[in-house]
Amino acid sequence: MNFSEDYTSLVNKELSRLVFPDQPKTLYEPQKYILDSPGKRVRPVLTLIACGLCGTRHDRALPAAVAVELLHNFTLIHDDIMDQADSRRGRASIHKKWNLPTAILSGDGMFVQACLQLLKLHDVVDIREANALFLEGVNKICEGQAMDMEFETRDIVSSSEYLKMIEGKTAALLSVSLRLGGMTAGCDTVQLQHLDELGKSIGLAFQIQDDLLDVTANPETFGKEWAGDIYEGKKTFLTVAALESCSAEEKSWLIDVLKLPDHQKDQKLIEGIIQLYEKYGIMDRTEEMIQNYYQTAESSLALFDDSTYKEDLIHFISFLKNREH
Repeated sequence: MNFSEDYTSLVNKELSRLVFPDQPKTLYEPQKYILDSPGKRVRPVLTLIACGLCGTRHDRALPAAVAVELLHNFTLIHDDIMDQADSRRGRASIHKKWNLPTAILSGDGMFVQACLQLLKLHDVVDIREANALFLEGVNKICEGQAMDMEFETRDIVSSSEYLKMIEGKTAALLSVSLRLGGMTAGCDTVQLQHLDELGKSIGLAFQIQDDLLDVTANPETFGKEWAGDIYEGKKTFLTVAALESCSAEEKSWLIDVLKLPDHQKDQKLIEGIIQLYEKYGIMDRTEEMIQNYYQTAESSLALFDDSTYKEDLIHFISFLKNREH
């Protein structure tokens, strides 16, 4: 994804300027640790590009870019705690390297630092509006995470519920990233709405695409176990759509299989679920939905004036559409 290298370097340079006091170590060392890990910086890059897309030099949006990256890492710390994940970006997760209380506190501290970054925005930006946008986005992320946790204890989740969940958990921060960049540039309400739709569409497409790649991608390039979501019994767009489409007998069987511990699921059971997907055209329907969301994103982007920033976003969407991991 070469389009973002210059922007990524700018974000990393700005992150390197953040000052972390020596004490208390248990608060600041974990924050430095996660920021030093090799993240893609997609969200802050989108913030910078959105600022340029709306007619202002992209570096004006640096405080907003840093804010969304700090917020993103805050969510990663807490996600790892809730998912009991041992690693993140190839390194031990913070609650494993330190402990649970340290991870919670350092994550909270990153959230505070993210909010403080917004106070550094250019004078032309309405700080109250920027903060409201930021905090509303955080609340949507929390709502999405709560829904995802609730789904774990439910046999049936509707496709509309699932889409609402990922709109919060995955898409909300992308929308916030783009809208903050546009707000920094002083764009109008209509442009902000287009940026919101752009982020929402990209986020929905990306997550549903991840669900599909779980069973179609080469595990070596995807970086995850084949059908890992099925082994873990996760609610994905494919399982939700299958449960809505199949017969009562098939539905009962699918629910029972998903409930099994991963070590009790063998390849025959997994292949049985995938055959169910194929029987009801689930994978084709999923691919169609992914492409529709990307098309909506491209339509939102088409409403902006031509520029190198627009070209960068066109390349970004094209990269996502064709990704294999």
